[in-house]
Amino acid sequence: MKALAREKLGTEPIGRLLAIMAAPSIVAMVMQALYNTVDSIFVSRISHGALAAVTLAFPIQMITGALSTGIGVGINSSISRNLGSGHEELSSKAAGNGLILGLFSLALMVLFGLFGTGWYLGLYTTDPEVISAGMIYIRTVCILSFGSIFTQISFSILQGSGNMVIPMMSQIAGAVCVIGLDPLFILVFKMGILGAALASSTAQVVAMCIGLYGVFIRNRHNLPVTRSAFKPEKAVIKDILVVGVPSALTQATTSIVSGIVSKIIARYGTAMISVYGGYTKFSSFGQLPVFGVTRGMNPILGYSYGAKDKGRFTGTLRRAVVAGAIITALVGLFFLLFPGTILKMIDATDEMRAIGMRAYRILSIVIIISGPSIVLSQSFPPAKRSYLTMIYSLVRQVAFLIPICLLMSANFGEIGVWFGLVITDSLGLVTVIIMHTWFVRAVLNKWPDKPVQAETNDTATNKEESK
Repeated sequence: MKALAREKLGTEPIGRLLAIMAAPSIVAMVMQALYNTVDSIFVSRISHGALAAVTLAFPIQMITGALSTGIGVGINSSISRNLGSGHEELSSKAAGNGLILGLFSLALMVLFGLFGTGWYLGLYTTDPEVISAGMIYIRTVCILSFGSIFTQISFSILQGSGNMVIPMMSQIAGAVCVIGLDPLFILVFKMGILGAALASSTAQVVAMCIGLYGVFIRNRHNLPVTRSAFKPEKAVIKDILVVGVPSALTQATTSIVSGIVSKIIARYGTAMISVYGGYTKFSSFGQLPVFGVTRGMNPILGYSYGAKDKGRFTGTLRRAVVAGAIITALVGLFFLLFPGTILKMIDATDEMRAIGMRAYRILSIVIIISGPSIVLSQSFPPAKRSYLTMIYSLVRQVAFLIPICLLMSANFGEIGVWFGLVITDSLGLVTVIIMHTWFVRAVLNKWPDKPVQAETNDTATNKEESK
């Protein structure tokens, strides 16, 4: 294997490298946010019951994402760490074995779509319109979830080896596809909620094809994934899962808790669910690009962990936190100043508008403070400390979010739910700062003064420039 990825991750100046690595992912995540939002905008034109159904489907889509992202985080970490420590062959095996693991995720989602959809919807509503639309939407996206799963895994392989451009192009293609197919299937062909599900799933398949083309064709000079890489190896799979399982559980917990919050909100009616759905979709314009920043950050952190380069690790993380904070601050201010614009885009009824104007202004605080929390919590997996991300998620969502939202809603009604989310994320930010402080003392401060790679690969002359 050529040392292109190793040289880039280890010697490029941090600021420039992070910008180069993160910019395509940020664009890709903006496209993903656009993709999610356009879907909801067109679904709202069907009926607000359909929008409520798609909102209730969101936790299931998060489970799909949790499975693929968990595997992807493990692959990304394994590839970048092995590149940092000079074990290129193991990086290739991590890619091949990770793709095999994706098949197990697909099987789980198909089984749920076929046999678990009715049970799931019955937990939230008895509205026949919402149940009917939800059955169609959830079953379709679960059965066709191979597009979503292998898109994420292909992205992780590419990003772990330092290739950010192909994932960006893939996401752009998917977004353009859904923007074109949603009105075609929903408005022209009159396919209703099925059209929305097919448009979404087709766009993901398009993104998947581009991602896999990147893995096997365009990126093979950088990280060749050969036939031998698909031979299952216990050590490689274990390395992926040690990092990936905590990340998957973290996101799965997020999905479960999101479902519980949806159930709390559902007590106040379909309009409340639709308003919350609008928030989750439009707030993704702040939060998903921050995940784009972390996707650009994590290969550098993983490489720095493999090379035991503390200066490069902390310098990258510091810049990523600032970038994340700026992104979410801008989107949060939009929610604060222009909530009516968002409600107009989802074709809000008078009842939804009465709820949403106040709700979105309150929830703007959640968006503003989420950027640094996301970046800090995602800095642990590249250092093989995924369990810290899982602990943070459990504390934030189980110890804080559920009790606080239940307590606040019981005492203050619907507005209590929104303030409960604000209190939860404020406590979450404090928690992750404390955890990061411990991580620096327990892990980073124990690294040697000189990076391991400097001693083995003779890159010491580049270290000062890279800082």
